[in-house]
Amino acid sequence: MVTIARIVEKIVRDNPSLELMLSKDLISYSKLARYLKKEVKHELRKEVRDSAIIVAIKRLQEKAAKSYEMPKDLSARSLTTYSNLMEIGVVGSSALPEKIQEIYSFPELTEGAMLNISEGVNQTVFVFSEELEEKMKEVLAGEKVLVELKRISQISISFEKEMFETPGFLVYVLKELAWNGINVVEVISTYTELNVMVNGKDLTRAYDVLQKLLFSSET
Repeated sequence: MVTIARIVEKIVRDNPSLELMLSKDLISYSKLARYLKKEVKHELRKEVRDSAIIVAIKRLQEKAAKSYEMPKDLSARSLTTYSNLMEIGVVGSSALPEKIQEIYSFPELTEGAMLNISEGVNQTVFVFSEELEEKMKEVLAGEKVLVELKRISQISISFEKEMFETPGFLVYVLKELAWNGINVVEVISTYTELNVMVNGKDLTRAYDVLQKLLFSSET
Protein backbone atom coordinates (compact mmCIF):
# COMPACT_ATOMS: atom_id res chain seq x y z
CA MET A 1 0.00 0.00 0.00
CA VAL A 2 1.30 3.43 -0.99
CA THR A 3 1.43 5.75 2.00
CA ILE A 4 2.66 9.28 2.60
CA ALA A 5 5.40 7.93 4.85
CA ARG A 6 6.73 5.58 2.18
CA ILE A 7 6.63 8.24 -0.51
CA VAL A 8 8.47 10.75 1.67
CA GLU A 9 11.08 8.17 2.64
CA LYS A 10 11.71 7.23 -0.99
CA ILE A 11 12.14 10.86 -2.03
CA VAL A 12 14.59 11.53 0.79
CA ARG A 13 16.52 8.26 0.35
CA ASP A 14 16.98 9.10 -3.33
CA ASN A 15 18.60 12.39 -2.34
CA PRO A 16 21.66 11.71 -0.11
CA SER A 17 22.29 15.40 0.56
CA LEU A 18 18.72 15.86 1.74
CA GLU A 19 18.96 12.79 3.93
CA LEU A 20 22.16 14.08 5.52
CA MET A 21 20.63 17.49 6.24
CA LEU A 22 17.57 15.82 7.74
CA SER A 23 19.64 13.45 9.87
CA LYS A 24 21.43 16.43 11.40
CA ASP A 25 18.11 18.23 11.95
CA LEU A 26 19.16 21.21 9.81
CA ILE A 27 15.96 21.50 7.79
CA SER A 28 12.66 23.18 8.62
CA TYR A 29 9.99 20.47 8.58
CA SER A 30 7.31 22.84 7.34
CA LYS A 31 9.46 24.17 4.48
CA LEU A 32 10.49 20.66 3.50
CA ALA A 33 6.85 19.54 3.57
CA ARG A 34 5.88 22.31 1.18
CA TYR A 35 8.80 21.39 -1.06
CA LEU A 36 7.77 17.71 -1.16
CA LYS A 37 4.03 18.27 -1.38
CA LYS A 38 3.76 18.37 -5.17
CA GLU A 39 5.61 15.09 -5.64
CA VAL A 40 3.80 13.39 -2.75
CA LYS A 41 0.47 14.50 -4.17
CA HIS A 42 1.45 13.16 -7.60
CA GLU A 43 2.50 9.77 -6.22
CA LEU A 44 -0.51 9.49 -3.93
CA ARG A 45 -2.88 10.73 -6.64
CA LYS A 46 -4.93 12.76 -4.24
CA GLU A 47 -4.79 15.89 -2.10
CA VAL A 48 -2.54 15.78 0.95
CA ARG A 49 -2.16 18.12 3.91
CA ASP A 50 1.14 19.69 4.91
CA SER A 51 0.64 18.41 8.45
CA ALA A 52 0.52 14.79 7.26
CA ILE A 53 3.81 15.23 5.38
CA ILE A 54 5.39 16.88 8.42
CA VAL A 55 4.49 13.87 10.57
CA ALA A 56 6.16 11.58 8.03
CA ILE A 57 9.24 13.82 7.94
CA LYS A 58 9.57 13.81 11.74
CA ARG A 59 9.48 10.02 11.85
CA LEU A 60 11.97 9.77 9.02
CA GLN A 61 14.27 12.26 10.75
CA GLU A 62 14.52 9.94 13.75
CA LYS A 63 15.44 7.00 11.48
CA ALA A 64 17.94 9.07 9.51
CA ALA A 65 19.57 10.37 12.70
CA LYS A 66 20.12 6.81 13.92
CA SER A 67 21.63 5.73 10.61
CA TYR A 68 24.09 8.62 10.80
CA GLU A 69 24.68 8.26 14.52
CA MET A 70 28.28 7.70 15.46
CA PRO A 71 28.86 4.15 16.72
CA LYS A 72 29.51 4.31 20.48
CA ASP A 73 32.99 2.83 20.29
CA LEU A 74 34.07 4.42 17.01
CA SER A 75 37.85 4.69 17.06
CA ALA A 76 40.97 3.88 15.10
CA ARG A 77 44.57 3.03 15.86
CA SER A 78 46.16 5.16 13.16
CA LEU A 79 45.74 7.11 9.94
CA THR A 80 48.36 6.80 7.21
CA THR A 81 48.39 8.76 3.96
CA TYR A 82 49.85 7.95 0.56
CA SER A 83 50.13 10.44 -2.30
CA ASN A 84 51.06 10.35 -5.99
CA LEU A 85 48.97 7.28 -6.74
CA MET A 86 46.97 6.16 -9.73
CA GLU A 87 44.26 3.60 -10.36
CA ILE A 88 43.60 1.21 -13.21
CA GLY A 89 40.46 -0.93 -13.29
CA VAL A 90 40.18 -3.82 -15.73
CA VAL A 91 37.66 -6.48 -16.68
CA GLY A 92 38.44 -9.86 -15.14
CA SER A 93 40.20 -12.39 -17.39
CA SER A 94 41.82 -15.81 -17.19
CA ALA A 95 45.22 -14.18 -17.69
CA LEU A 96 44.99 -11.84 -14.70
CA PRO A 97 46.06 -14.26 -11.91
CA GLU A 98 49.42 -14.83 -13.56
CA LYS A 99 49.83 -11.11 -14.25
CA ILE A 100 49.03 -10.29 -10.63
CA GLN A 101 51.79 -12.64 -9.48
CA GLU A 102 54.20 -10.83 -11.80
CA ILE A 103 53.11 -7.47 -10.38
CA TYR A 104 53.70 -8.66 -6.82
CA SER A 105 57.29 -9.47 -7.80
CA PHE A 106 58.11 -5.85 -8.71
CA PRO A 107 61.27 -4.93 -6.73
CA GLU A 108 59.91 -1.40 -6.18
CA LEU A 109 57.35 -2.85 -3.76
CA THR A 110 60.13 -3.70 -1.32
CA GLU A 111 61.55 -0.21 -1.71
CA GLY A 112 58.50 1.76 -0.62
CA ALA A 113 56.22 1.74 -3.66
CA MET A 114 52.55 1.23 -2.78
CA LEU A 115 50.19 -1.35 -4.28
CA ASN A 116 46.60 -2.33 -3.52
CA ILE A 117 44.70 -4.89 -5.56
CA SER A 118 40.97 -5.46 -5.18
CA GLU A 119 39.56 -8.44 -7.05
CA GLY A 120 35.83 -8.57 -7.68
CA VAL A 121 33.74 -11.14 -9.50
CA ASN A 122 34.04 -9.42 -12.88
CA GLN A 123 36.53 -6.61 -12.33
CA THR A 124 39.91 -6.03 -10.74
CA VAL A 125 41.18 -2.66 -9.50
CA PHE A 126 44.85 -1.77 -9.07
CA VAL A 127 45.88 1.26 -6.97
CA PHE A 128 49.61 1.91 -7.07
CA SER A 129 52.40 4.47 -6.91
CA GLU A 130 52.66 6.54 -10.07
CA GLU A 131 56.29 5.44 -10.45
CA LEU A 132 54.95 2.00 -11.41
CA GLU A 133 52.75 3.30 -14.22
CA GLU A 134 54.91 2.17 -17.12
CA LYS A 135 55.51 -1.32 -15.69
CA MET A 136 51.85 -1.78 -14.72
CA LYS A 137 50.62 -0.85 -18.18
CA GLU A 138 53.15 -3.18 -19.74
CA VAL A 139 51.98 -6.12 -17.63
CA LEU A 140 48.28 -5.28 -18.12
CA ALA A 141 48.61 -4.84 -21.88
CA GLY A 142 45.78 -6.63 -23.65
CA GLU A 143 43.35 -6.33 -20.73
CA LYS A 144 40.15 -4.32 -21.18
CA VAL A 145 40.62 -1.13 -19.16
CA LEU A 146 37.49 0.25 -17.50
CA VAL A 147 38.98 3.22 -15.70
CA GLU A 148 42.29 4.99 -15.34
CA LEU A 149 42.72 7.73 -12.75
CA LYS A 150 45.79 9.75 -11.85
CA ARG A 151 46.72 12.10 -9.02
CA ILE A 152 44.78 10.24 -6.35
CA SER A 153 45.71 9.75 -2.71
CA GLN A 154 44.93 7.12 -0.12
CA ILE A 155 44.12 7.28 3.57
CA SER A 156 44.59 3.99 5.38
CA ILE A 157 42.57 3.66 8.58
CA SER A 158 43.86 0.96 10.90
CA PHE A 159 41.43 -0.13 13.63
CA GLU A 160 41.02 -2.77 16.30
CA LYS A 161 39.37 -6.05 15.26
CA GLU A 162 36.37 -5.19 17.46
CA MET A 163 35.44 -2.40 15.05
CA PHE A 164 34.89 -5.02 12.35
CA GLU A 165 31.86 -6.18 14.35
CA THR A 166 30.56 -2.64 15.04
CA PRO A 167 27.45 -1.97 12.90
CA GLY A 168 27.74 1.19 10.85
CA PHE A 169 31.48 1.77 11.21
CA LEU A 170 32.36 1.80 7.50
CA VAL A 171 29.14 3.54 6.50
CA TYR A 172 29.59 6.29 9.07
CA VAL A 173 33.16 7.03 7.95
CA LEU A 174 32.12 7.28 4.29
CA LYS A 175 29.02 9.34 5.05
CA GLU A 176 31.11 11.81 7.04
CA LEU A 177 33.38 12.33 4.05
CA ALA A 178 30.34 12.77 1.79
CA TRP A 179 28.83 15.27 4.24
CA ASN A 180 32.01 17.35 3.88
CA GLY A 181 31.82 17.28 0.09
CA ILE A 182 34.72 14.87 -0.40
CA ASN A 183 34.36 12.44 -3.28
CA VAL A 184 35.57 8.92 -2.54
CA VAL A 185 37.20 7.44 -5.63
CA GLU A 186 37.67 3.89 -4.34
CA VAL A 187 37.34 1.89 -1.14
CA ILE A 188 39.33 -1.24 -0.28
CA SER A 189 38.78 -2.87 3.10
CA THR A 190 40.38 -5.73 4.97
CA TYR A 191 39.73 -7.20 8.41
CA THR A 192 41.34 -4.35 10.37
CA GLU A 193 42.04 -1.73 7.72
CA LEU A 194 39.95 0.59 5.58
CA ASN A 195 41.68 2.20 2.60
CA VAL A 196 39.91 5.23 1.19
CA MET A 197 41.05 6.74 -2.09
CA VAL A 198 40.30 10.41 -2.81
CA ASN A 199 41.41 12.99 -5.34
CA GLY A 200 44.83 14.33 -4.46
CA LYS A 201 43.45 17.84 -3.97
CA ASP A 202 41.09 16.54 -1.27
CA LEU A 203 43.67 14.63 0.77
CA THR A 204 44.37 17.24 3.44
CA ARG A 205 40.69 18.00 3.99
CA ALA A 206 39.77 14.30 4.09
CA TYR A 207 42.54 13.61 6.59
CA ASP A 208 41.37 16.45 8.84
CA VAL A 209 37.77 15.16 8.74
CA LEU A 210 38.81 11.62 9.69
CA GLN A 211 41.28 12.80 12.31
CA LYS A 212 38.55 14.79 14.03
CA LEU A 213 36.02 11.98 13.66
CA LEU A 214 38.18 9.14 14.94
CA PHE A 215 40.55 10.78 17.40
CA SER A 216 38.86 13.92 18.76
CA SER A 217 37.71 12.07 21.90
CA GLU A 218 41.33 11.38 22.84
CA THR A 219 42.26 15.05 23.11
